[in-house]
Amino acid sequence: MRVARRNLGIALLLAGSGAIGAPAGAGAETSPAERDVRARGQAVAAAEARLDADAVMPFWAEDAVVHFAGAEPIVGREAIHRMYADAFTKLRSFRGEATDVHVAASGDLAWEAGRTFSTRRDPDAKESSGKYLLVWRKDADGVWRIVACAATANPKPNP
Repeated sequence: MRVARRNLGIALLLAGSGAIGAPAGAGAETSPAERDVRARGQAVAAAEARLDADAVMPFWAEDAVVHFAGAEPIVGREAIHRMYADAFTKLRSFRGEATDVHVAASGDLAWEAGRTFSTRRDPDAKESSGKYLLVWRKDADGVWRIVACAATANPKPNP
């Protein structure tokens, strides 16, 4: 359990569970749905960069799930909030950058891939990086929310 919890903590620090950031392909033609997803992504990334667990939660669906390597799935908005709150107390900084956003032809699902960068509060901590994949769903109220997140850490560089 300790190893899984440690892996979960490390993955969260790198995942951003939803860390998004600046839109990829700035200047390219995008659909209104893609612009909406990118705007939501930038807003959740800003909340994550502030290390504000409460501000992150409106971007997550009630039935969302987060998957980290070596850990049990984290299911539901309440559990995801606890995950953020715990992780943010251990971080000095966090940022995410979207690299790709694609909206399904149906117009109600989208996926986003990106990179994360974080630094723990440890005095000698170096920046760590990772990658993520988010699934966004346009809910009945017309708002795009994250319904799934998978994240992994990048290998640490050799000393």
